[in-house]
Amino acid sequence: MSYCVNPNCSSPQNPPDRDDVCASCGASLKLRGRYVASRPLGKGGFGATFLANDYGLPGKPVCVVKQLRPSTHSPSVMKMARELFEREAYTLGKIGNHPQIPRLLDYFEENGYFYLVQEYIEGETLKQELERHGVFSQEGIRKLLLEILPALSFIHENGVIHRDIKPANIIRRKQDGKLVLIDFGAVSTQLNPHLAEEDPSALLTNFAIGTPGFAPPEQMAMRPVYASDIYAMAMTCLYLMTGRSPKDYGHDPRTGEINWKSQVKMSEDMMAIFDKMLQQSLSQRYRSAEEVLKDLSSAPASTISPTISSPSRPPIPGRGRITRIPAENTRQQDLAGQGMLTRAPERNPAKDLKGGRKVIVEYNHGKRNFANQDLSKASLASANLQGIVMSRSKLQETDFSHSDLTGASFQGSIMTQAKLSGANLSHAKLQRAILTKADLGGANLTNADLREANLQYAYMGKANLSGANLSGANLKGAFLTNANLKGANLQGADLKAARVTDEQLAMAKTNWATIRPDGSKRLF
Repeated sequence: MSYCVNPNCSSPQNPPDRDDVCASCGASLKLRGRYVASRPLGKGGFGATFLANDYGLPGKPVCVVKQLRPSTHSPSVMKMARELFEREAYTLGKIGNHPQIPRLLDYFEENGYFYLVQEYIEGETLKQELERHGVFSQEGIRKLLLEILPALSFIHENGVIHRDIKPANIIRRKQDGKLVLIDFGAVSTQLNPHLAEEDPSALLTNFAIGTPGFAPPEQMAMRPVYASDIYAMAMTCLYLMTGRSPKDYGHDPRTGEINWKSQVKMSEDMMAIFDKMLQQSLSQRYRSAEEVLKDLSSAPASTISPTISSPSRPPIPGRGRITRIPAENTRQQDLAGQGMLTRAPERNPAKDLKGGRKVIVEYNHGKRNFANQDLSKASLASANLQGIVMSRSKLQETDFSHSDLTGASFQGSIMTQAKLSGANLSHAKLQRAILTKADLGGANLTNADLREANLQYAYMGKANLSGANLSGANLKGAFLTNANLKGANLQGADLKAARVTDEQLAMAKTNWATIRPDGSKRLF
């Protein structure tokens, strides 16, 4: 089925076998000669959004086409609109390197309208999840925040305010169950026809003030800031925990604060976090997603839930409505309560050890989290440290050569000049890790997460990077000779001056934002 995107078409629906021109108005159905809309997804003051197929690629994959319509076509308006549109496209292309944000696939101008083509995310919105399965528990909400806040932090770091966070704009991707932010307010801008001829510099008015109930006061007053998204995220969580719109909570007429505390059951720690996320005053609210994450990570997990779902209802990933205590633990708790079981004080076998040896000893005694450690020049060579967590650790010159680090987490760690030659880092998490001048020669990095990692001048000769995610990574001057890049994601990566061949790059996933070794970008 094809659908005409001409806003003046009286009968936009076309027969299934028609993909050339509209049977009603005669307008071309193929945008840019390749994108054919199949049905509308939504309409607003800025234009419309359509589900479409890309006829320019094998299999005609599904994509999302957003049409932006200037209110007038005067030369001054169109010039300003074009400049703003290109700026927005650049911004969306930049933040689209994040796996929890739809990628920008294309952008163009046609017949006086501007178009953005984005990745289609198949899945169910959190609003639909709520309607199908009922309210979320506190632990489910905690997990949701831990997963979505890093994406929010990423867009803020790139100068973008989402401006319309709500349950309908967060999708649980069917492919992997990950949460994805969609429908950015950054593209929701329109030209003011009343100011068009009088003041070209004031052409743009941002009418995307968000959804009433979810947007904070400063955003409704047309002055959104990064913290506005934090407020909206908290309101989204309250909606998911209660099934009620924030507009139904009522508010304090003296302070303007929403009366939400009586609506949910939360631990004291979570209540304090939400209280700070929902402050009316910007000076009292969290300033960044990172601040929320820090407090959230230190708050203990809880099983408190406002409601208990029916036993017949299937569990939903990330919900955690009821946590069952294993029978053995229950028995031990019962005995302890009767004074029949005395727990011996825990030993600290690595108390007097330092560096890599301490990590190995503590790891062998069950410890897995070594986040925020300073292990500069420590040696962990040939160690078996599967699943170890060393996020944000300082690991300069650390020797991990030939270590088994399958599934290990080094997110945000500083690992300059670290020795990882021959190490097994399959499925390791190295997002935003600093690996400048690191030795990864012959390392196994299959399916590793290296998004936005700094690998400048890293030695990666003969490394296996098949299926690895290097989107947005800094690979300037990296040595990739004979490295396996089959299926590696290099979209948005900077490979300027890197030692890599065109044959290797042909096996990887690249896009228009990928910077080639010669410093050029190749459009597709």
